[in-house]
Amino acid sequence: MTAFFNKFKIPTLLGLGIIILGIAIGIFMILREQIFITRATPDITPKNIILSNIEDLSLTVSWQTQAEVISFLSFGPTGNEQVAIDDRDGNAPQAHIFHFVTLKNLQPNTTYKYRIISGKLKSEISEVTTASPATVQNGQKPVIGSVLEENEPLKEGIAYLSVSGAITQSALIKNSRNFLIPLSFARKTDLSDVFTPVGNETAKVTVISDKGEVSAIFNLQSFQLLPPLKIGQNVDLTAPQDNQRKKFDLNKDGLINASDYALVLKNKADLNEDGAFDQKDLDLMQKQINQ
Repeated sequence: MTAFFNKFKIPTLLGLGIIILGIAIGIFMILREQIFITRATPDITPKNIILSNIEDLSLTVSWQTQAEVISFLSFGPTGNEQVAIDDRDGNAPQAHIFHFVTLKNLQPNTTYKYRIISGKLKSEISEVTTASPATVQNGQKPVIGSVLEENEPLKEGIAYLSVSGAITQSALIKNSRNFLIPLSFARKTDLSDVFTPVGNETAKVTVISDKGEVSAIFNLQSFQLLPPLKIGQNVDLTAPQDNQRKKFDLNKDGLINASDYALVLKNKADLNEDGAFDQKDLDLMQKQINQ
């Protein structure tokens, strides 16, 4: 009888070993698949969400994702009622890494709820309030600039302009390969009215793109057209520009205008220090006046 049972002992142990081995292989394959999915699935979570260009009838929401994804906004005064797609897209939304959506035809002094739809992800619902209607324009010229990436114009990116006391302003770098940030209706941080510079305020422009970032600090009244900025650099244009422009303020009244131009003519000032007074000096003064 014992011999009879011993015939089945080894096969039984072998079968148990096969089962255990199969379970181990199965667990290994599942973990491997999970690791593969974790590594292969791109992160499309909206990050660095920025509100800008807040006015009475419009505002801009921008954000980033690690991978290109179709992303848009749902918004409304009481809930998610309307959809707005990226400013660069036509009727059909496209995949982007840097997302830029302008909400239009809004109502003044109204709180809107919004959420970002990024692929199959939905962000938490947030709120933003529009500004009061503008009573004046500040007469401020736009800030214009361009960005280089390895000496070639940057094709796509977002430029943000920060000035103390004002709501952040922003603009896309698109087909023109430069940015233009309007300031004539920029609002105060409390949204009560249009922001009006009282002096030569310090401003900062930051450009983000999939090629990297660049920033520049400058005096708002001294620059409307910024020199080309290069990805990876952070430049300070304040002090050198002030010192350079001081020599063009010939009557020392703190301004560079027609009065200084007249003094150049009267005194035959050699502004470019080439040893002669000529049209080049007049052109140089005119350029300073136009800035």
